[in-house]
Parts: sequence; C-alpha cells; structure tokens
Amino acid sequence: MENGSINIEEIMAEIKQKIKEQGLTADMLSFEDVPYKKNAQSGSASEALDYISTHYYIQPYKELQGNGIKVFFKKVLRKLMKFYVEPVVFEQNDFNANAVTVIKSLTENKSADMSSKVEAMELAHKELMIRLDKLERENAELRSRLNGESK
Repeated sequence: MENGSINIEEIMAEIKQKIKEQGLTADMLSFEDVPYKKNAQSGSASEALDYISTHYYIQPYKELQGNGIKVFFKKVLRKLMKFYVEPVVFEQNDFNANAVTVIKSLTENKSADMSSKVEAMELAHKELMIRLDKLERENAELRSRLNGESK
C-alpha cells in the first residue's frame, strides 16, 4: 500500500509468488483439484484423531477409468497382481486399525491423567488459600498487638 492506496500489481505479484511456491498449475481449474494440506498446526489433536479414526481403511483397488481397452487391460493386470496386492493392503489396514486403537487409548489415558492432576492441583490450591488466609489473619493480629504495645 502506498499512501493509503492499493497497489494491485504488488498484490498480484505476491499471489503469483505463493502459487509458484505451492506448485499449483493453471490446469487446476476448481478448488477440488487443489491439494489441501492439513498439518498439525491447522487443526486440533481431536480433529486429527477423528480423521484417522474414519479414514484408516485403504481400499485395495480404485475405480478403473479410461476407455474400454485400457479398462480391460487394467482388469487383467489387477487379477494377475491380486495375490500380491491384497495381502499387503489388508496388513496395512490391520496396522492402521491397531495404530488408531493405540492412539485413542493413549489419548484417553492422557486425558484421565490430566484430569487427576488438575484435581490434585485444585485441592492443593484450595489448601494453600486456606493456609494463606490463616497466615494473613495471624499477621493482622500480630500487627494489631504490636501497634497496641508501641503506644
């Protein structure tokens, strides 16, 4: 911005630079084509846990697309590789399910642990406040005695 005016060229240059840095291309015509990068900073841990809980299963095969001849050859190749691909995918799905279970368990344990620590700290805080109140009363009483003796 220059003297309160908007510099469109500068803004467009910044936008083009960001597009270049992210590796986006002109053939990405809709928002669905642009990859969404979700990282740990963009959401909470509970959102990430919800996501992996619902997306841990991997489909062994994707829907075949293309013309009839390509689809036919892809089906033939798929059948020939089935003995190799499916066991690996199923093992990965088992691992993913177990990993999600462990992560949920750790999260629940951590949550319970934090709750007990909060309760203990609240109790300690309450005891310290009672002790502080008692000491303040004793201090006030001693000051009043001291002021009474000095007169």
